[in-house]
Amino acid sequence: MKKLIILLIGTAICNVGLDAQHNKQVTKQQLELLKKSTLYVVMDDDPAMGYNIAVKSAVDHFWKLTPFKYISLDEFENQKNDKSKSFLLPAKVKLAKDKRDAEYYYLNIVMGDTAQNIDNMPEVLTLPLAYTGVDENNYVYIMDVIIRFAQEHIKLMLASDRITQFRNLKYYNKNSGKIRTKTLLIEKNDLADDVNTIEKIRVVYPFPVKIVDSDEIEKIVSDKKQNAIILHRIDPGEDDNVGRAYKIIYSLDDSMIYYYNYENISQSRSGKFTARDFKRLLEE
Repeated sequence: MKKLIILLIGTAICNVGLDAQHNKQVTKQQLELLKKSTLYVVMDDDPAMGYNIAVKSAVDHFWKLTPFKYISLDEFENQKNDKSKSFLLPAKVKLAKDKRDAEYYYLNIVMGDTAQNIDNMPEVLTLPLAYTGVDENNYVYIMDVIIRFAQEHIKLMLASDRITQFRNLKYYNKNSGKIRTKTLLIEKNDLADDVNTIEKIRVVYPFPVKIVDSDEIEKIVSDKKQNAIILHRIDPGEDDNVGRAYKIIYSLDDSMIYYYNYENISQSRSGKFTARDFKRLLEE
């Protein structure tokens, strides 16, 4: 995970800069406080935002670890210094050392702290959601999966004697060997030209893959289909080649990340899922 330098901008979406250093990571003692705390879910000021609707539905249905309460950004500002409280909030992210004009939305879970800046609040989870300016429909449909993963992530940290290993989400690539027992559901638009058909994919990856459309993935996510995994690809859209492309594979039945990677987008790198990505799934 990265260091967060967060400036509030007047909505529940926070404005963030990231650099290459880790920010203040949560301690085991703070995690124990989290387990006893109420999770305060910070909502956008616009109640019609797709994020608000999706996160409330997901938390209502799947968050079992602690009690929870929905609050506004103003309420967050008033309560963020309370060390006994935990917060789930979205953030607008810019890579501090990246001169390119790229911004992202991240989902963050932090513990309350007396620090003036959110970047110094103990970080539990920082997870990329989307580029700013991209239609919310590119990520809100998997909010159930994301909230379920966040809960499992915290459970694993609570059970671990080495929580520093969770700083980088590539920790979860250790799960990639399980992918072979599941069917990977992927949209054609997310596939690079070298693997844009089942026939091409089989040349480099012999395990089950199904090319589907977004409506089918949304239905499968809702049904929590057994033995299904889905790719969440985060990029700026077809007409932009600036920034990073994140590639995250979530498992629907056990709510885990099975693959996490990113690459810098360029004219020669579209950020789509490539033959090289499929080969990486076979390396573990």
